[in-house]
Amino acid sequence: MRSTGNANGRYYEHYQVEDVLTFFSGQLISAKSPDGMQVLLQEISLKDPLPPGLAKVLTNLENEHLAPILDVIEEPDRIVLVHPPLTGEPLSLMIRPRQGMEPAQALSVYRQLLRTTVRLSKLPIPLYTILDPRNIIMEGSRPFVLFVSFEKQMKDDVKWRFLLHFLLTGFQLERWPEEPESERSIRELPKPMKDLVLKTMDPEQSMEQVLEAAEKTVPPKGDKPSSKKRPSSVRKWVYPGIAVVLLVAGVVAGNEFIFNNNGAAADEEDAEKQLSIKGKGTYSDVSFMREKPTTQALPPSIDTSFQLTGEFSQKEHKPFSLAVVSENVESDFGVRITRNGKVKLFQYVNGETFDLADSGDSFSIQPSKKYQLEVIYLPGQPFRISLSEKGTGQKWVAVGQVPMDSVFKVEMKGVKGTRFANPEISRIDSETESLVGWMEGQPWVLVDGDGILYPDRFEVGTDARVHVNQDQSSFSFKRGEDFAGDPLRMEMESVTGERYTLSWMKNGLIELSRVGYETEKLGSGYLGTKWDPTKDSGVSITSDSSEFSIELTHQNVNRKIETHPDKPVSLRRISIVTQSEITLMKDKSDSPEIGNHS
Repeated sequence: MRSTGNANGRYYEHYQVEDVLTFFSGQLISAKSPDGMQVLLQEISLKDPLPPGLAKVLTNLENEHLAPILDVIEEPDRIVLVHPPLTGEPLSLMIRPRQGMEPAQALSVYRQLLRTTVRLSKLPIPLYTILDPRNIIMEGSRPFVLFVSFEKQMKDDVKWRFLLHFLLTGFQLERWPEEPESERSIRELPKPMKDLVLKTMDPEQSMEQVLEAAEKTVPPKGDKPSSKKRPSSVRKWVYPGIAVVLLVAGVVAGNEFIFNNNGAAADEEDAEKQLSIKGKGTYSDVSFMREKPTTQALPPSIDTSFQLTGEFSQKEHKPFSLAVVSENVESDFGVRITRNGKVKLFQYVNGETFDLADSGDSFSIQPSKKYQLEVIYLPGQPFRISLSEKGTGQKWVAVGQVPMDSVFKVEMKGVKGTRFANPEISRIDSETESLVGWMEGQPWVLVDGDGILYPDRFEVGTDARVHVNQDQSSFSFKRGEDFAGDPLRMEMESVTGERYTLSWMKNGLIELSRVGYETEKLGSGYLGTKWDPTKDSGVSITSDSSEFSIELTHQNVNRKIETHPDKPVSLRRISIVTQSEITLMKDKSDSPEIGNHS
């Protein structure tokens, strides 16, 4: 890879940025170098300038447990470390709850990581990391930390105290146990390991003191299963899987939900052949006959993109869940219905369950009515779920997070009076067609959040992002009666990677800007302060070889921001970003295309 040096402090001009992820020390950026090599860029903010010669020190830093640094880019207020693609298994997904590693293996990994952390902190220019399982990759028996910082992350500085306990038990502690010795997961450890775990959790013991004790500890000859005995189909993660793991692990936690697996149907092999050969499989209705919750599974194992559909109904409000369960990693996802009919998306990762979306008061399941339930899974993309009441034209759609690539089964959990009729699983051959169908042919694709589709509009929920389809150059929108925020924010990206924003602010000001290391205002206008959020507002976008403009209309007032760039702006993506509810409507007039921005 050709070194970029400091490159005038603008690394984004030399790397093609593909994705951005916030991590403990700053930004993690997926990018391609000028010569096409896939890299990870770790962006670290700086409070004070670093001494000269730092780049040479870091690129020559030899540590077998630290992610390699290919290049260093120094900028006025940050430093960017360039890492190669990373291989290995994320520690947070490798170790299963109640299993853990053999004591000797756990102790070896813990020693290596403590040594690395201590050595980094004693460099002439100290480096710091956190020993959080999400920041550790296992390549065979060798652990290495992914990301570092020049400042201690004080709130995460205790993660190393819980790491040995996690390695031995598979359980991650997020708080100090009130009485560590009485904790069952600690009490049942072999004595040498129990004593060391208690020492690691003693706030009076420094990392150096714990490392010294760890070096002297002799592990027992254990007969507990090693983490190496997990299913052989678990795969190594190569970038961008690392980013996916961190993204999933960083979701705000919800309540735990556990499935009881009662086994698959007897004709599973035939069902898998049917799905593989025909691309579609239909299965027997699932009816729950017991008062106590029971679990039933659809027969096939699924190792491809798929669409699951079925007709859901209940005689009375009862809890229900449908889970797409991984067969080889701790990663499941699905939808559950609460006792009062609310609908929630959930994701289960490494022993924890996260709530991702909630229908709230906007949509709920009612007894004795029939609903079409749909699940869409495309590898490397967030999973999608919808529920629509038959005969109403109303469809709730929601987007989850990116599941781990896996082999899946479908499991349902319910009680007497609940039925899932006409289940069907189809292989997805066209991603575009499946998403168009999911959005009922409307000119939007929901990529984050939830909302309700109607034949003539899309009522988008809070904290959402919607992509505009490539053949839609104009649309209308409105807000709720009590809305008091900025009317509209759009983010646009060209085929060459340039990014733009359009902000219509509540004071009536409109701004079109190009976004990069520095924001450049391309144009502005004023639409007035007499904006009525309940009245339709129009948006029209023009992007061709001679013009890049955006026109806004509200109650017969029209303003256009028009630019004539030196080179053509061809948009490949337009996103509507909103923290509050918004209603989107297709413009009925014929409009010219604005290029490929889907």
